Amino acid sequence: MNINIDHTILSNKQEIWDWQQSINNFGPRLTGSLAHENLINCFQMELEKIGLEVNRDQHIFKKWEAKSWGLSVLNEDGSFEQVPVAFYYPYSGETSPDGVIGELVYCGKGSKNFNKAAGKIAIVEVSIPKLPTRLFFKKRSNYPKETAALPKRVYHPLFGAVLNGPKLKEAEKAGVLGVICVWKNISNENARGQYLPFTTDHKKCPALWVGKEDGEKLKQLAMRKAKAKLILHSEMDNKAKSDTIYATLPGMNNAETIIVNTHTDGPNACEENGGIALLAIAKYFSQIPKEQRNRSIVFVFVTGHFQIPQFGIKGQATTRWLKDHPELWNGEGTNKKAVAGITIEHLGCTEWKDDDQHAAYKFTNEIDNELVFTANQAMDSIYLTCIQGRTKVRTITLKPKGKFYFGEGQPLYEANIPTISLVPGPDYLCAVGDNGHIDKIDLDLMYEQIETFTKVVSAIDNAKTEELGKPEPPSFSLLGLLVKEE
Repeated sequence: MNINIDHTILSNKQEIWDWQQSINNFGPRLTGSLAHENLINCFQMELEKIGLEVNRDQHIFKKWEAKSWGLSVLNEDGSFEQVPVAFYYPYSGETSPDGVIGELVYCGKGSKNFNKAAGKIAIVEVSIPKLPTRLFFKKRSNYPKETAALPKRVYHPLFGAVLNGPKLKEAEKAGVLGVICVWKNISNENARGQYLPFTTDHKKCPALWVGKEDGEKLKQLAMRKAKAKLILHSEMDNKAKSDTIYATLPGMNNAETIIVNTHTDGPNACEENGGIALLAIAKYFSQIPKEQRNRSIVFVFVTGHFQIPQFGIKGQATTRWLKDHPELWNGEGTNKKAVAGITIEHLGCTEWKDDDQHAAYKFTNEIDNELVFTANQAMDSIYLTCIQGRTKVRTITLKPKGKFYFGEGQPLYEANIPTISLVPGPDYLCAVGDNGHIDKIDLDLMYEQIETFTKVVSAIDNAKTEELGKPEPPSFSLLGLLVKEE
């Protein structure tokens, strides 16, 4: 199977980079923020330029937004000395603009010692586990064989925050004034700006992250019963609004659709820039006569990925859109049937890693592993065909394993839609940075990924429905049995 596309109507690199810079110039687009709202409006404007009618689903949620934060220790002369803060803990809690002052108490790892920090400021250590990769991933294929390989162990700041972070509800219950989370096995540069965890609801106990060296100093101060001031001034809006937008490019077959989705909220240049691919693909196929387009293509830009507890329904944020719009995918009665779902996230990511001592954070590869979930062998074959001829590629295709299907492709797969989902996971994925980490985005890689997924949509549109198959059941995962659905 040879998939050809017309490069004369595909967005060029300059247009793609202009879109990338525009996204990054908004700054962090955290869920429901003004920057996020402005980006969604920008996406709508670009879709309307293409000639598509844009629909909006407005969602009401409780938005927590940090306004200022800081940490300082009280010296013997009564002055306060600033302590560098890696970042705040999202949706943790809030203080007044003046903060809270309390004695520092070292509580070790985990949350079992919060009772001894009642009315005080707790210090907890958070290490990043190095977990066997086989717990999360089942490899289907890798290309090229020489350079694309899963590591034996998964190491990522996200896993540290989610699996080993403090249970702030326990801290709040114990009467702790605030919590200082100390990153352990991660460099200060890698830890800086990590917006983690992003999967929790409001906890009512303010918390900040600090680097390992500053954490050691704070532990020593706690032994002397020193006091500190913790500031996390934030505001709650109980009736905040954020919109999911979607648009349909009609094809000749009025009964079937292809869903192409991503999310719009995120803290930096790559998280989330998948909307650029959706714009490029929409623009490409809108220039092809309708008579040459088989199925309708539905482009979905969901909100809420960075506040899943409020937007998701036992899964990622796209679950909400699927629930709201069965007419575009479930095939019941007169509803259209989605024959495939394509999810595109985190374009153009280069690889940056800590050294073995976690002393330096540096560039390690021009391509971060392109993790691509494929729902069955047919979809896997389509994707592998479409990457042929690329000059920059480091792809590993994955079979879903247990409950582990990362990104906004998960809801499509669980809705029994055959899927292909790009979701690389660089260390800086969730990190806010002064330049949005745009220096870590490779335009040539980004362009080739968009080219690949334009081919993927074309191949699917030209395939017979029975050729696309049905999603295969996930591989067994012992760890998956332990994951509880919220």
